[in-house]
Formats: sequence, structure tokens, C-alpha cells
Amino acid sequence: MNFFHYTLVLALSATTLPGCGSDSATPAMASNTTPSDGMSSTGSAQLPPTTNGADVEAWLKKGSYLDWSCETAEHPKIKVSAHGHNRVCSNDLIAGFSGAVGDERPKGSAAVKELYDDSSALVGYAVSVKLADLSSGGDNWYWYERTASGVAADGTGKAGAPHTICVSCHSGAGADTDLHNVNHSSDFVYDVVN
Repeated sequence: MNFFHYTLVLALSATTLPGCGSDSATPAMASNTTPSDGMSSTGSAQLPPTTNGADVEAWLKKGSYLDWSCETAEHPKIKVSAHGHNRVCSNDLIAGFSGAVGDERPKGSAAVKELYDDSSALVGYAVSVKLADLSSGGDNWYWYERTASGVAADGTGKAGAPHTICVSCHSGAGADTDLHNVNHSSDFVYDVVN
């Protein structure tokens, strides 16, 4: 094959390759980006993955959340919490939130709560990520919780354990600020303890 034919074949191949393997007219998304539904298997430094618990656990091992705004030490649970001793880390969207109690947090708001046993050993995590502009009663949050006993919740707040466990408790955020010591508690987020 001479140079001209090689160049022509290469050019034709390059124009047809984007359509291969897909019926979609849109290009494939890189694995580290967040698609429009908010689901990402790898997450980013400011956003945990929201696909499943295995992806969340892999992201937690990287420790990106430790660069967020974190409480300085573990502490006993707040009165309304089902979590025992814990330490909360909030991404920039939560840490910088200045809205009122009834205001919606921005899409991409995320928190990681480290869970400790009575001997101060880290035994699990609770992770929450807002997937859309509107919370829709907790439906549009991704919830993940693993304790020493195993995975307690993994999914959106629309159904199952994320709905019955996570949303039911976090729905009180902002409604009882006199009962616990938090800043800007609202929209399913219990902020850091002062």
C-alpha cells in the first residue's frame, strides 16, 4: 500500500470510528466524568462516586475526602443521629453553604461521616451526595452506609434502606436546630458539630 492509500484509509477510519459500538449519536463519556444522571464510578476529589458501594469503598481508600472541611476529632453522636461516635467531612459545596435552613443545597453537595466504635476504632462510613438541583424529599440524594455489621444502605433515597433509614433520619435536618449543635443544618444535611 502506498502512502496516499494509507493516508486515505486512515482518514476514512477516523471519521467512522466514533459511531462504532454505539447506537448513540453522542460520544462516549470518559470514566471519570459525571454523566447527567449524577452517576460516576470513579468520583473526583470533591465528589464521591454514586454508582454502588464497591465504587464508594475504592474512592474512600484514596482518602480524597480528608482534604475537605473535617471536624478535628471524633465526637459522640448528636441527639437526632443514629450514628455513634463519628467525624464529619464536608466537601466545598457543603462547607461553603450560606443559605437559610429551608434552602436547597447545590447539586454535588457531599459529606463523608467516619463511624467509630467505643474504642475509637474506625468501623465504617456514611456517605451522602446530592444528585440534582432539587432534593425531592431525599429521592435525589445518593446514600451509602457501611458499619462493622456490613452495608446498611446503598442507593438513592427513592426506595429501600436508603429511603427508610437515611432519608427518614436526615429529613429532620434543619427542623430541630435547637436540639443539636450544627451550622446551617438543612436539605438532608447535618453539618459539622461546633
